[in-house]
Amino acid sequence: MTIVIGVTLVVLGLAIGFIIAWAFGAGASMGLFIGLLLVVAGGIVGFVIEWLIDEAYRKNRELRWQLRQGTSSAFVLAGTGEPGADSTSETMAEFLRQRDKEVHQVREQLSAVDAQMDHLRSEFETYQRTHPDDLTVIKGIGPVYQWKLRDAGVNTYQQLIAADPAQLRRMLDIKEWQRTDVASWIEQARDRAQREA
Repeated sequence: MTIVIGVTLVVLGLAIGFIIAWAFGAGASMGLFIGLLLVVAGGIVGFVIEWLIDEAYRKNRELRWQLRQGTSSAFVLAGTGEPGADSTSETMAEFLRQRDKEVHQVREQLSAVDAQMDHLRSEFETYQRTHPDDLTVIKGIGPVYQWKLRDAGVNTYQQLIAADPAQLRRMLDIKEWQRTDVASWIEQARDRAQREA
């Protein structure tokens, strides 16, 4: 495997060197020099990568061996009644008790979070039912008109839909010369109420 990687790196380095030399108009000797530099750099990188892969494989093999030794000895000792069997089975039992305890704690936390979410959902639904609608989303109603509408008892889209346009103009003291389209407010409120229903 290492030989194949080495040969590949040599060929790749030389090819890239000649391509760079050709692209910049340098001679063949410059291409060979660049190629050799790339081969050396590739060899170093390849060696380091190969070493890291081998090290990871060795550690993985050691860990498997340790797990196999620990697991097989624990099962053998637990079944034979040898002197070390009790301590091994107790260790495994303690490990399992700890995991069960952790699972129980996580379930309690999840239950508490679910209860909190239900409470927040209920509060939000209550808020939606009791809190006035944001009338400023209707084109033509700004904070001032919203304040005046609320003073006049119009807090929701439904109340705005039920209002008479001429009566709203009088309540809000909108003059005839002002370009305020109260009928448009009512239509927009109707659209909003239908979308949110």
